[in-house]
Amino acid sequence: MTRWLSSFALLTVGGLVAPDAKEPQAFRHRGRVVCLAEEMNRQYKASLQPVHDHVLGFRVDDKTTVGELRYYTLLRTEQSEALFVDKRFHKHTLVLYGRTFPSSGLLEVSGWQWIHDGKLYDVYYWCETCSIRGVDPGDCACCQAPVKLREKLLSNVKTP
Repeated sequence: MTRWLSSFALLTVGGLVAPDAKEPQAFRHRGRVVCLAEEMNRQYKASLQPVHDHVLGFRVDDKTTVGELRYYTLLRTEQSEALFVDKRFHKHTLVLYGRTFPSSGLLEVSGWQWIHDGKLYDVYYWCETCSIRGVDPGDCACCQAPVKLREKLLSNVKTP
């Protein structure tokens, strides 16, 4: 755990994944959830059927850090499930946290925030009955009541 945290601290200052990385690298960047097939069609005229499976990815838009657009395939996990099923995340610029894996473009998400009106918001699901905060858009794990998406303005935090 300590190694991952120290990598995270270094990487948030320095940029994206080192090309010669031997271990997963920490990730914190702003961008948008996109269908990678549609993006490759739009950017490079890749062949695309009118009806196709969506391959969700993350387009990193912080060109000042990266220098160019970068794309990552989203690993579908319990932590990232909301990005796959809740379309509200597709309408916002997001800040995703997580890690990438060596020799791949795979992104494992461990957290997110979103930006609107130039302000950064913490976004989470809340069960009114149990007062439990979660990341899953499904019913509450405790009482099975529906959860609600909430956002909380993070004051004094600069958007990345």
